[in-house]
Amino acid sequence: MQRKSRKNSSLLILGTLVFAGLIFILFSTYQSWLNVKFEQQVMENYTAYIESESVQFSGTVDDIQGTLQTLAALLSQSQPELENAALNPALSLLSGLNEHFEVQWRSPEEIQLSSAQREQLMQNKTIITGIETQNSEQSVFCVLTPVIRDLQLEAILQASVDVNRLLQKSQSERIQAPLNSWIVLLDGSVLYTANSNESHYSNLYALLEENSNSETTLQQIRTTLQTGSSGTFRIQTHKEGALYVSLTPLAVNGWTLVNFTHANEASENSRQILLTTMQIGLFLILTTAGLAYLFYLILARQRRQMNLEQRRYAFLSRFSDTLIFEYDVIQDTLELTGNAQKILPVKELSASHVKKNHELTPFIHAEDFYKIEEAFNNVHRFQEYGSVQLRIKTRDGSYHWFNCQFQAVYERYHREPVMIIGKLTDIQEQKYIERELIEKSSYDGLTSVLNKRAAEQQITEELSENAEGCLFMIDIDDFKVINDELGHFVGDQVLTVVGTLLKTCFRQNDLIGRIGGDEFIVFLHTSDPAVIHQKVKQLTKTLPKLLQREQIDAEVTLSIGAALSQSGDTYPSLFSRADQAMYCAKQQGKNQFHLAEIHSDSWDRKNNE
Repeated sequence: MQRKSRKNSSLLILGTLVFAGLIFILFSTYQSWLNVKFEQQVMENYTAYIESESVQFSGTVDDIQGTLQTLAALLSQSQPELENAALNPALSLLSGLNEHFEVQWRSPEEIQLSSAQREQLMQNKTIITGIETQNSEQSVFCVLTPVIRDLQLEAILQASVDVNRLLQKSQSERIQAPLNSWIVLLDGSVLYTANSNESHYSNLYALLEENSNSETTLQQIRTTLQTGSSGTFRIQTHKEGALYVSLTPLAVNGWTLVNFTHANEASENSRQILLTTMQIGLFLILTTAGLAYLFYLILARQRRQMNLEQRRYAFLSRFSDTLIFEYDVIQDTLELTGNAQKILPVKELSASHVKKNHELTPFIHAEDFYKIEEAFNNVHRFQEYGSVQLRIKTRDGSYHWFNCQFQAVYERYHREPVMIIGKLTDIQEQKYIERELIEKSSYDGLTSVLNKRAAEQQITEELSENAEGCLFMIDIDDFKVINDELGHFVGDQVLTVVGTLLKTCFRQNDLIGRIGGDEFIVFLHTSDPAVIHQKVKQLTKTLPKLLQREQIDAEVTLSIGAALSQSGDTYPSLFSRADQAMYCAKQQGKNQFHLAEIHSDSWDRKNNE
């Protein structure tokens, strides 16, 4: 009996040792797999993080360029005396509103420009300079935008951008802060470092090679930098130990942003996760599988629900004074805050089967409905936030522009969002101001007709819709003589009279534009020859009356060419025919009208269509 008991004990001990060995092998294998997966996840997160930094950095630079270009366009059309009185206060106000850059008015002589840079500025192009370290704590680059007046480079708008502030603005607190940030060129040379005291290297490749990293890692980093792609890699350094280095291109001068982040903390998190998993595993082994599984399900469900509620209310607390909505993707239900009934024509604050029964269709403008569907469909785990502008019907029955900002909420075991939370902000007044600015930028300041860019764009849109019409090319005869003999003031008066003449003789829906110093175009929405000749007679008869009314003692005549639009016409092709017709009118002795002939086969095809 004792021998049998001793045998059973030995078998039990042996079985326990075998079971413990199997458990050890299982967890060792699991630890290796978990380390690989965790490392991959960390690298993906850091890559997504630095790409987000790049988007914000490049977007801010684009905004600066757009602001300077708009300001330069307005200044190039303003009067010098008005400019001198209001420019400096306006630039000071603009600089005060932007914490990361300062705008200055500089003359071309104040800035050391190369011949290539001066040529770019004369072509009305914006230049972004290299990064310069002005002192031990500030690194800046400049955005240069020309102010062109009378085809001369009169001045330069210079925005000095603080790289430190720009990167601090783009870096989020949702992820571990980088140990250091560099901006490098394709050859690895360092243009900028956030922590100059902690960096003793002037080249990225020198750092990697001196710290004995593998050739494979070096080649991967070199390929990523040269091809302008993004990625994260693990490297070793003598001073800081293991680091993650993340690279992504900036859409500025071929620069690349490089972040260095400690890897030790990520490894510690991996070990902590493994230890917790082992403890849970041992607990499950020592207790009944059914009770442990039930307890785990209850605990996991409560944890997920608590996390979901915390994220929901944390987001809602930021916008407690605005119209908030919650859309449950799984239940297909929509809930609005109480103030929605003051803004929108809704009776209930909640609705069921929203997507299934198209409950939002009566409230969102038909042309904008696809925008919100597309925006919601584009959210994912690495870009949970989004915004879209759309027109929504208000209580008075009119449509107002609203900015819809939203966040997707995920649960642990769902790849798709389970809820979308957001706010609606009325931006109708903002849209009205933007529309006024766009309209002002589309008209010629002297004659109040469309400028060259706007006229070309609108006529192109008309032709793309196969609009039938006739393009007039109108040139003031001997305009240079008027300027030379009577002065530019009288010349400007003549241009103003011609602009008034065209707006008087043509209909409101006809497109009138000034495309050069003394050249105008008109797109007449008809191809009837009788109407075309009638317009020419009206122009000829009305011009002397307007000159007499404005007391302009000058003989002004017009040479007019015209071309009928044909099927498949583009703006350049139609303009070319009208310009050639005007040239024929000039050759006939000026103060003449010439209508370009059209090919009979094209005319027949157009009529048949």
